[in-house]
Formats: sequence, structure tokens, C-alpha cells
Amino acid sequence: MPTKPKLPETSAAGVGMPATLHLHAFGREIADAFGGELPYLVGSATRGKTWRDVDVRLILPDDQYDALFPGHAKPDHANGRWALLCAAISELGKLRTGLPIDFQIQRMTDANALYSGARHALGLRLHWPA
Repeated sequence: MPTKPKLPETSAAGVGMPATLHLHAFGREIADAFGGELPYLVGSATRGKTWRDVDVRLILPDDQYDALFPGHAKPDHANGRWALLCAAISELGKLRTGLPIDFQIQRMTDANALYSGARHALGLRLHWPA
């Protein structure tokens, strides 16, 4: 009997079930809206069940980030477009998942330089061989 292939690390164990399923569905919505770029679960929800909010990050390649937020390399509340998109998608995530989502869009170079913690891909579409 063939064994199933080992799955990539996609755990969202800190949020439990069925919230994990809703979080992955939310991740697919984000990926569909941003050209297939997957968001990641980061922060305290990757380490266990004690968290204040659920951090979801969309890490865009530098050129895509720069095109979306021209002239504003560092994400912060001073960039109205960045702040509005993050707030709106956070609220959408809360509605879709029932979780207190903190969604942020990050520039890849900055995210890799500044944040070394765990990242769990959200929204993967897994297909088993027939």
C-alpha cells in the first residue's frame, strides 16, 4: 500500500479546529487577490494557544511591494494605502475566520532581515496523486 507523501509544514495548530480550516480558506482568498503569493501565519499563534491576536503576513517580492506602495519602502501607519489595506483585510479575516486577525503586507527583503520567527504558509492547495 503506497504511503502518502510528507506534507509541507502548514500548521496553524495554535488556533485549533475548525479555525485552522477557516484560516487556510482566508489564505487562499489572499493568494488569489495577490497573484498567487501565499500569506503566512507568524507570531505567537505559531507557538501555541496563548495569543492576543493572530498575525497573518503577506510577504511580497520587493518589486511588487514597491509597485503597490510607491515611494514608501517601510510599512507604517503614515502610508494611507498600506494602513487601509491592512485594516480592511484584517477585518475581512476576522469575519471569515472568527479570529482577531492582525494582517500586514511586508516587503520581502525587510521581512527576511527583520523577522526570523516561524512562518506557516496559509492557503496551500494540496492534491494527492490518484
